[in-house]
Amino acid sequence: MSCRKNMESSNSLVKNLLSNRVFTTVFAFGISCLVSTPLFAHNSGEIHTHSTLMNLPANTAAGPQRTHFTQRNNNINYYGFLPIYQIAPPLTIITPPKAIKPKRNDFVKDEILLVYDFGLKRKEIEAITEKYKLKRKSGMAIGALRKGVIIADTLGQNPLDLMEDINKVEKDFVANTNNYYSLAANNTSVSPPKLNYPLAQTGVGRAQQVSRGRGITIGMVDTPVDIRHPALRGVNIEQHLIADPKTTESRVHGTSIAGILVSKDPQIGVAPEAKLLSVSAFSSRPGHPKALRGKSTDIVAAIAYCIQKKVDILNLSFTGGRDKFVESIILNAIQRGITVVAAGGNKGKVGSTVYPAVIEGVIGVTAVDRNQRLFAQADRGRFIDIAAPGVGILTLAPQGKFQISTGTSMAAAHLSGVLALLKSYQHQYPSEQLNLTTIDLGREGWDQEFGNGLVNASAALRLIGAPLPY
Repeated sequence: MSCRKNMESSNSLVKNLLSNRVFTTVFAFGISCLVSTPLFAHNSGEIHTHSTLMNLPANTAAGPQRTHFTQRNNNINYYGFLPIYQIAPPLTIITPPKAIKPKRNDFVKDEILLVYDFGLKRKEIEAITEKYKLKRKSGMAIGALRKGVIIADTLGQNPLDLMEDINKVEKDFVANTNNYYSLAANNTSVSPPKLNYPLAQTGVGRAQQVSRGRGITIGMVDTPVDIRHPALRGVNIEQHLIADPKTTESRVHGTSIAGILVSKDPQIGVAPEAKLLSVSAFSSRPGHPKALRGKSTDIVAAIAYCIQKKVDILNLSFTGGRDKFVESIILNAIQRGITVVAAGGNKGKVGSTVYPAVIEGVIGVTAVDRNQRLFAQADRGRFIDIAAPGVGILTLAPQGKFQISTGTSMAAAHLSGVLALLKSYQHQYPSEQLNLTTIDLGREGWDQEFGNGLVNASAALRLIGAPLPY
């Protein structure tokens, strides 16, 4: 009996405990649902900030965040009473506006180039101009690339829009603007020559004891050269004129570069016994005789001529924007074993992209002064391979004069001359080997300011067995 009473008492106690536990569970669940509603969703007492895809002001004060009534009414999963579950209102995504491309003006206005492979039928060539309402101005054939080029007037149409439309649709033609390139030097005329530093700084004076560039041809795409300058007498120079403004100003840059490359002046010329093939591709702007620029068509024709003449080294002391047409002929020259050297640019930009120096296989050259400090206006970036003298350089000027020139144009010419000395001593000299003997400047190893360092001609010759004293 007592046992039964105890059992009944125990059962009653268990029931009460279960009842209390069920009530507690239901109550806790209800409270959790209430807290999960937007009314209490952010009542944590902590200051925080909300991130959205819209430009709404940040929440910088603690407290509840309420949704707008339109969000509640428009969301079928939102309830005004305690829900079993809840899905957050959808976010409004605003697509950012498309980036606006910067306007270009570095090309010939109202002109477009249409490049095609040799073998295309004449009817197809004529049809392309009719289809896009163009007027043929002239044409050219680039034998090295086995391609023809139509130079056409756009008759008022935007060349950039035309280029985009043609390249999207046409398979047999590649459209390109006829881009402008600029020379990379500043010049100041001076009286008779004073003491010059570059040949001593890079060991050229010593290197000339065993090599002076004999048997090497340097191709130079630039302005015309004043070949009657006294310091160029007896130098093997061949001049080919593609563009010739026939002014004294138009010969300043070309004459200064030729002086660094092959001048007989013992303070100026790096490789005085090398042959120079000077091909002019730069002309004056109308009404601005001192402002020189080259067009894609003229530069391509000039490089193709250098390829045809089988030059060993190609000096490009100019810069410009990306140009697939020019790039294709430069890559062709490299594939044929020609060493291509280009100026690194004078705009003072950091991390920039300078053509043609940035093209794979081209040696991009920056400029330093007599104290091995970087030229203040030199561009800096991944295209810089090596440094050479280019600040305050004594060189030649037209009409038998001399000048002080500064820029990466001068540095590129100096390096081309050094390569002529090395290739004269060892004709198959690989240009990459120059990096083994450079004078490291700036941060250790390669950097975007000095590349692999300052060229050292005598050390490079010594490395390949030249009998030069230390």
